[in-house]
Amino acid sequence: MPSTDSLNRSAPNPAGNGWTSQRTAWLIFGPPAFMVAVRWLLQLVDDRQNTVPALPLVPVSTTAGALDLLWPFALALALLIAAGLIIYRLGWRRVMPVIGAVWLLLWLLGSGALLQRHLNCQGLVLQGMTAAAPVPVKARVVTALFKPASLRSLGGTELVLKIDDLDIPNRLLLDDAGAASLKPGDTLALQLAPGRFNGLFVTGWQAVPAVSPLVKAP
Repeated sequence: MPSTDSLNRSAPNPAGNGWTSQRTAWLIFGPPAFMVAVRWLLQLVDDRQNTVPALPLVPVSTTAGALDLLWPFALALALLIAAGLIIYRLGWRRVMPVIGAVWLLLWLLGSGALLQRHLNCQGLVLQGMTAAAPVPVKARVVTALFKPASLRSLGGTELVLKIDDLDIPNRLLLDDAGAASLKPGDTLALQLAPGRFNGLFVTGWQAVPAVSPLVKAP
């Protein structure tokens, strides 16, 4: 008959399984909860400042063909196939620590990106055009589309602008009732300010009235 010690060694350890399950749960739900908490704290800081942050200018990406649109999906598919082959060859037990580390790193990078975006425009406040402000830059409206509100933004009028001294068009989202009347061909005067780390932000804007051509007297 087997001894009592051998039976104890062969029996499963509920405490060990419980600790492993708890660690796995923390690894799955902890990083997303941390990122949500960071986003909530940054939003709380913005709300307490009672200011409207400057509006970011987003360069419009120009695609050269269908490959430029499909390569992200092809890369994701290749990564999934490679991960499946690695799991098949090595097994879940060997791959799980690596997958856990990658999972944790991705959420930490996302939280860092939220903090970097917050600090990048810190101190830049959307204000009206004043005489003491820098010389405004002219921009021509290429397209103007209404964008409904979503979980990521409050919506508004999305403009594609051709700005002087900038090579490529830029996208600007204006949450202002006055921007709803803008149409392609209109001219805007923008106050631009660089971010702390990168990018350009609009700190002031106004529509430039069109000048009617002079009619010579007969």
